[in-house]
Amino acid sequence: MVSWGWTIIISLVWIVLVYLVFLFLLSRKNKYGLGVIFIFYMVMIIPVIIFVFTNIMCWVNRENKTVYWVIMGILSGVFIGGPILYFAGRCLFLLIMYSPKHMAAYARKKAGSFHYYHKRWTTIHRGYADTHEAEQAYIEEQLRITEKKLGNMYRLRSRRGKDRFIRAIMAINRKEIPQITGWEYQTVLVGISKAETDILVSFRDGKSIPVHLHLPKKSFTQEELMEGDRKKLALAEQFRNITMTGRLIYIFMCIERYLIAMYPDRDWTPVAIRMWNRTKEQGRWSEGTPGDLYREIVPERIMRFYKHGYGYEKLNPMVFGEKLSQEDYTLIRGLYEGISKGDPNEEINRIVGLPEKLIYMVNLRQYSFSFSDQMTVESILKAEEILKNNGIEPPDYSSVERFSYERTSDEMPDKDRELFFGFGVNADELSILLDK
Repeated sequence: MVSWGWTIIISLVWIVLVYLVFLFLLSRKNKYGLGVIFIFYMVMIIPVIIFVFTNIMCWVNRENKTVYWVIMGILSGVFIGGPILYFAGRCLFLLIMYSPKHMAAYARKKAGSFHYYHKRWTTIHRGYADTHEAEQAYIEEQLRITEKKLGNMYRLRSRRGKDRFIRAIMAINRKEIPQITGWEYQTVLVGISKAETDILVSFRDGKSIPVHLHLPKKSFTQEELMEGDRKKLALAEQFRNITMTGRLIYIFMCIERYLIAMYPDRDWTPVAIRMWNRTKEQGRWSEGTPGDLYREIVPERIMRFYKHGYGYEKLNPMVFGEKLSQEDYTLIRGLYEGISKGDPNEEINRIVGLPEKLIYMVNLRQYSFSFSDQMTVESILKAEEILKNNGIEPPDYSSVERFSYERTSDEMPDKDRELFFGFGVNADELSILLDK
């Protein structure tokens, strides 16, 4: 034990040094910030407190051991039992306040009543009143509010823990939205080999909508998937080892069969030439040659502008960058005359426009392996569905088997990019229109 005189001297010197450092840091608060200065202050002041306290307790221990142990017992209770009691009380408080029932009520209160939410939704999104998209957005808003309020308390919960909050929210919504007849979990694909758990909500009119939960699902079977996802998964397996250009060729074959079957009285050779030239490019699909851009043959590109009174003089610089000749413009517009108004939802526009959207999106994602893999499978599925809806037989899969490569992983490295895409293919012999 240090004498009381030295204790006072040492303590005062230390405190003076602490405050000198504190004032110095405070003068440079723009550099350090008040939070950092406060931490420095606490770290420096704690040793002198401990020093003085230790001396006091040594003196008490020497004078009266009973008092010493009483003080130590009380301090031990405060410093050990205090935090335990605090955290126990805090956990109990959180369990009550952040219980599924309370959080569901909180989310509903923050989102407002569905009546007013629906009114605002239909004002902003005109034309969606009967598609249940307002209901979908309302439920997703409550889920978002719950996740934001709970923060890591929600994210760190197990699937079973999250399920309790979801069920509490849906129980309130079934009362709030009388049109809801029920709901169930569903497994949906978010990639070729990845899936998530969502909610499928059913309504009295027989319609169902998905509510996105974004809960990853590590393992799943085809039986757990919706019918559309099962088709996608089967198709992905079928085309697993086919290059991206091979898949593009298959889509071109689908487009040719559609045009020939639906409009046999027209010569679709100009469309076929522009399609099959795309597969011959040695680099990326997006690098077309002047006057031979794929977008020339998409009905929406010509007919929509033509319908609104845009002639060749305005259309060519506006859409085609001065690369479309007057002759080609007249020829291609004539092909679609009477069968297309340039509406993007038209069936002919949806199938003929598939490659353009595919090429654009793949190029936008820098020819990412996983994205291209998924995007091409989805495009093939859309093309086949359009054919089947019109009673048209899809192309024979075996015709593109020669455009294959050995795939060893679902996450191919960049060094296999050229192999994976398989650029520079002359496949004119697979064209019904060009191989006459």
